[in-house]
Amino acid sequence: MTDRDIRVGDVERDETTARLAEHFAAGRLSREEFDERTSAALAARTRGELDHVMTDLPSVPATTEPSTTAAPVHSNGAPQRAAFAHWRRTTLSTWVIFAVFFVILWATTGAGSFWPIWPILGWGLGVAISGVKAYGEVESSPSEQHPQLPGPPSTS
Repeated sequence: MTDRDIRVGDVERDETTARLAEHFAAGRLSREEFDERTSAALAARTRGELDHVMTDLPSVPATTEPSTTAAPVHSNGAPQRAAFAHWRRTTLSTWVIFAVFFVILWATTGAGSFWPIWPILGWGLGVAISGVKAYGEVESSPSEQHPQLPGPPSTS
């Protein structure tokens, strides 16, 4: 098995799409090329498929090494953004789907007292709390996560 055959995860796909966005912003890709390559990057299963999307583009100052830890710290915050995007794709979208389902169920069963408000609000509170935590991870920078060491006492 070669390095190109190793499977990739969401973090690698998100890092690649972020680099594609940088190339698009720099004018190296047209809108159509950007859309095609982004779709291919999001559907990629191996490193070789991700490399193919980036073949004719120059390197940009982003990590091109595969991630070796679950949540590496990069100065650009890509893993944190990926975690927030994952929260939106999973937790938030699931809650919205079920909220719509509850309202449709209520409407089709007679539309009496609006009972869906209780599961929507109850579950929504948990979704909101997890969203605040996920967003907080995106907003915090590595310098904020490490407290300053005390310096020598001043003698003034």
